[in-house]
Amino acid sequence: MKPNKILRTIECHLGLKPIKMPKIKEDPKYLEGMGSGAVIIDETGITISVKDKKDLEVIAEELTHIADIRSGTPIEPLEYVSCFYDNVLIEALGYYGSKLITPERKPIQIREPELKKDIEEKNWGKLIGFYTTQPGLQKNIRLWHQIGYDLGEKVYNYVKATGNKEPAISLLIKNRNKEKPFEVYKKILEEVTR
Repeated sequence: MKPNKILRTIECHLGLKPIKMPKIKEDPKYLEGMGSGAVIIDETGITISVKDKKDLEVIAEELTHIADIRSGTPIEPLEYVSCFYDNVLIEALGYYGSKLITPERKPIQIREPELKKDIEEKNWGKLIGFYTTQPGLQKNIRLWHQIGYDLGEKVYNYVKATGNKEPAISLLIKNRNKEKPFEVYKKILEEVTR
């Protein structure tokens, strides 16, 4: 599937207006240690940098991030707890979009047993503070990817089982400016794990 078709599929599924196709650049050296793909926003516009242009799930994830940005995800600075869970939601939606293109994709596993248990038991008190007990930005980037991909997988399975894209999709995209990201995360997790 070509990147343009991937973008249109994601936009159609999420009910978004079409956006201009961004540049996609293969740049394995830039991404060393950063993962497989990234959205770069600078004075030249929006570019997707990927290690391998043939990796459709990474391209789909990054295109979903761009659709999310264009749909109103706040880019202004947030307090740290909100920033952490905002990133969780961004990764959840990106992962969800990639599952539309490659349904066989598997999420990164949550490696911290206590975190996994707290998510399963919806232990909100521990979840709101878990990230603060883990030192270092790199650890937090790994954590928000793990939690986000876990949520994205749950949302995908929920939508597939029920056929109901709402409220999970609207919470992931449209209402993030009105509510604190942790509260949005809670609502989505409650909805898709009933």
